[in-house]
Amino acid sequence: MYGQRTIECLSSGKWDNPYPKCGEATCSLNTTVEDLKMEQFPDIEGPVKHGYKLRFSCYGQGLILKGQREITCQPNGEWSSPFPKCEGKCERPPQVDFADTTEVTKPEYNSGERVEYICFNKYTLVQHHPYSKYLTCEQGEWRGNIKCLKPCSVTVEEMDKRGIELRWRPREKIFSTHGDRIIFACQWGKDLIGSIPLIQSCNDGVMNLPRSNM
Repeated sequence: MYGQRTIECLSSGKWDNPYPKCGEATCSLNTTVEDLKMEQFPDIEGPVKHGYKLRFSCYGQGLILKGQREITCQPNGEWSSPFPKCEGKCERPPQVDFADTTEVTKPEYNSGERVEYICFNKYTLVQHHPYSKYLTCEQGEWRGNIKCLKPCSVTVEEMDKRGIELRWRPREKIFSTHGDRIIFACQWGKDLIGSIPLIQSCNDGVMNLPRSNM
């Protein structure tokens, strides 16, 4: 049936919609899916009737067909499955905390392409599983994990508050990368108190500071 199944007589004496018509059910060929190649067999002329089949593929490299590769027009005028989509291209790679890409990024990437990142100055790139320096485009999504460990900074004022100083370095603010070992000493005439030792390491932006008696 083509048209409204129910129509109403209006006060004007006219029907609100035309009479429906009955005809052979056909399937629509309308599709706006980009990069989708539609192969028709046999070659079609006129309405798509029951039993007609379509086969699909994707234009371009790096694209993957998502959905049924072949669909059939059914007696009710509906396709046996929705039209598939072509996926694979990724948009610009995402921003990563404390890092940037080593090259100027492109508007889009094909599946399988990867982008290299580098951490900001003094930040340390983690390169053991599950982290690396790459993100890879896979079927339209960026996959991978990138992590930059933060450096540590300790001011002269912070050391003075705890009665400590740098053992082998002049009186200055320190800025150390993750994993760096710093050796402190008690200021002249003071003794270490508490359980925090004088040798400390920077751990992702955190450094425990020892304390002496004031």
